[in-house]
Amino acid sequence: MPAILAVAITGCGGTAHKQSDQQVITQTLRSYLRAQSAGDGQTACALLTADAQNQLITLVVKGSNGLIKTRPSCEEAVGLVRAVAGQQLIGALNSAQISSVHVSGTHGSAEVIVDAQPAQSVSLVKSGGTWRIAGVPGLSG
Repeated sequence: MPAILAVAITGCGGTAHKQSDQQVITQTLRSYLRAQSAGDGQTACALLTADAQNQLITLVVKGSNGLIKTRPSCEEAVGLVRAVAGQQLIGALNSAQISSVHVSGTHGSAEVIVDAQPAQSVSLVKSGGTWRIAGVPGLSG
């Protein structure tokens, strides 16, 4: 389910309340981590920019040490990550902590801590009103 700005109607006056960009970024990251841990490639890939999707695919192909001969789709790459990550890492994704969310215009970042590992910075971009993950450690470059 792609992250979208949720609008809640509150009170009798029908006043709309938009979530802050920081809240939406946090939701986007949580949704991605849940989708990745569940092997839900469709949801996970929808939360990535096209460049980040390509980076994920490249990382999976390189990590296969030549076992993957045909370039997978992003959705297939998510499934492959889940298949080789192990249950401990998959479980840790669901309990990851998200902190230090920063927004500057259409660019955002947050720190993600998985399983007591050092915090890793994740970058996001906002396009068409939707925040998408643009770069995460292990995917960029």
